[in-house]
Amino acid sequence: METKTVKGRMLDKPARRECKNMLSMAEIITNVNAILNPGQEPVNWFAPAGDAVAAVHVKDGVYRSDLSNETVLYGGSVSDKECRDIKVVAYKGNEGGIYAEGKGTDVTVERAYISLEGEGCGIGGPASGAAAKYGASLTLKDVVINTTGRTKYATAAEENSVLKVYDSVIWSHGIPYGDEYERPKALMSSPPPPLEMDGNTRTHCTMSNSYSYFYNSKIICDGWAALSTESSEGFVYLEANDCDIVCTKNGYGAYADPGCYDVFRNSNFDMARMAAILAGNSAMEFENCTAECGTYFALMHCVNGWCEEVGDMAITGGRIRTKKEAFLIKSHNAILDMKEVDIAAETGVLVHTILNSDPCKTPVDDQAYGVNVRFTDMSVEGDLLHEDSERRMWIEMNSTVLTGGITNGTLIMDAGSKWIAAKDSTVHLMNEINLAQIDAKEGVTIRATGGEEGTYALASGGKLIVAI
Repeated sequence: METKTVKGRMLDKPARRECKNMLSMAEIITNVNAILNPGQEPVNWFAPAGDAVAAVHVKDGVYRSDLSNETVLYGGSVSDKECRDIKVVAYKGNEGGIYAEGKGTDVTVERAYISLEGEGCGIGGPASGAAAKYGASLTLKDVVINTTGRTKYATAAEENSVLKVYDSVIWSHGIPYGDEYERPKALMSSPPPPLEMDGNTRTHCTMSNSYSYFYNSKIICDGWAALSTESSEGFVYLEANDCDIVCTKNGYGAYADPGCYDVFRNSNFDMARMAAILAGNSAMEFENCTAECGTYFALMHCVNGWCEEVGDMAITGGRIRTKKEAFLIKSHNAILDMKEVDIAAETGVLVHTILNSDPCKTPVDDQAYGVNVRFTDMSVEGDLLHEDSERRMWIEMNSTVLTGGITNGTLIMDAGSKWIAAKDSTVHLMNEINLAQIDAKEGVTIRATGGEEGTYALASGGKLIVAI
């Protein structure tokens, strides 16, 4: 029997352009103040309090008792290289746990309990639960850190530092928030509204050419964020292996700002909101992770001003469930590369692109790289809904069966793939496809453009109409 084929027509795809967006912290502060705090005294939300002091302060490889607040240190032993069995209980916002700074510092904290309260200031610094700065290396093993207070970070790494966390629990609570509580008014003291969440403290943050690694640990927040990144100033790396990442009431699991690269392996995300946010030229990898998300798996948005920015997300294996769309992409070039992923959204929408209403949105030119969705070795159900009129959605299927609608997509599929349209769809077909690879349920019409006009009756009762 003759095999029917549907001819496609290749389109020129814009090349991915090099992105040179690497703003300094000072430039970020200036730009954000100009948009969100115009005409007012500029606010530096990164800077810790000038009088912040840690229970243990190690500077340039030396434990400095003169810089430490030993009044909040209870028990244990402290030296230049090691802290063992320490307990810290502090009630003032400027008081913290462990602070390691300077290139000569390489300190390990083993079996520690750190409990902090009070309103914090800035990101990291001596008033955090445990923080590394200015080229220091800090390792935490079997440590519990619990913070309560606005902007009271549990852990941080910044200014060319390295933080490693093993077999530990870190938890930030913030202060009470919700409809019945007044939201903090200070700039960046709570999440910007476009992030669709609430809260007032992030549990961890990696910044400014620093590296953070988490192993077999629990990272928990009651609002805003569990694992965050900011202001890479070049490159930031965040990694979590065999971890439980939990947002109890609100917030996201992990963030990747421009220049930031996040990697998660064999970890579990239990999210009040989304597991991930990517902003601008950034990347995340997930390998054999699970995620239960109160909204999306990932929110992607571009607010940095460089139209060539691309957010990269690679997911291999694992199981993902979301209450809303699995991916919501707001005016952002993106790569979603999924392989052998068990993913489903309660709304029935896998990927949804929209125009960003954020006043900080990045303008686009006519060479937008677009939204690239790649499926490999998958059987997946859900719609691909492209409503961003400023760029194309490019869909690639490799050894994949997709059951769902496609709206305004550009499709290429290999001989081992099949698309079953569950609702009326609009696509451009890029390559020649065996007609048996396309199906549509009874009453469903696929309207396509391709290389040759034709109308085709499909196996399940639907119809394919191709125009040039």
